[in-house]
Amino acid sequence: MIFKDRIDAGEKLSEKLGSFKERQDTILFAVPRGGVIVAKVIADRLEIPLDIVLAKKIGAPFNKEFAIAAVDINGDVVLNNEYIEYFSMKDEYIQHQKKRVLESLKDQMIMYRGSVEYKSLKNKVAIIVDDGIATGTTTKACIRFLSKLNPKEIYVATPVIAPSTLEELQKECNGIFYIVSTEPFWAVGQFYSDFSQVSDEDIKKILG
Repeated sequence: MIFKDRIDAGEKLSEKLGSFKERQDTILFAVPRGGVIVAKVIADRLEIPLDIVLAKKIGAPFNKEFAIAAVDINGDVVLNNEYIEYFSMKDEYIQHQKKRVLESLKDQMIMYRGSVEYKSLKNKVAIIVDDGIATGTTTKACIRFLSKLNPKEIYVATPVIAPSTLEELQKECNGIFYIVSTEPFWAVGQFYSDFSQVSDEDIKKILG
């Protein structure tokens, strides 16, 4: 299945989330950048609030796009141990990259939502929305970050997710809503006709 674009994906995914329509206890947490477009469609259709949650990946030295770890806004790190061991990554590299990534992470949060502070999610349901999930490292960091805000439930919603990642992330949250999870899986973009880059200005406009 190929989605026309992120709006099309959001419309299709919102149908999977119909049980949350107009729920007063539910908040969508979009993962920038692409996840914001998907989540905005869902938020409008289901009439539930929209916020963002952000974690940044630490890329491997040979490929910055290949996530070997992820950092949340508190500086907590989720390690992709399988790849760290396989590539014999040293802790010094992780710690050095963490400092660099955390600085840019905080700058982005201020730009997108004006604050790095979050209210308690006690008695709330949090749904993390992204435009697609490959390794799941950053998603896992987002789940663990929000879990510290004490929500009663955390779900993940995404149009497409790698099969091996689906199995792994199901252990981290209360459930995953998705449309496509199939092999061969090379990259999220292969499932979209239009997977063009989303700018910071686009996000600020959507979030108001």
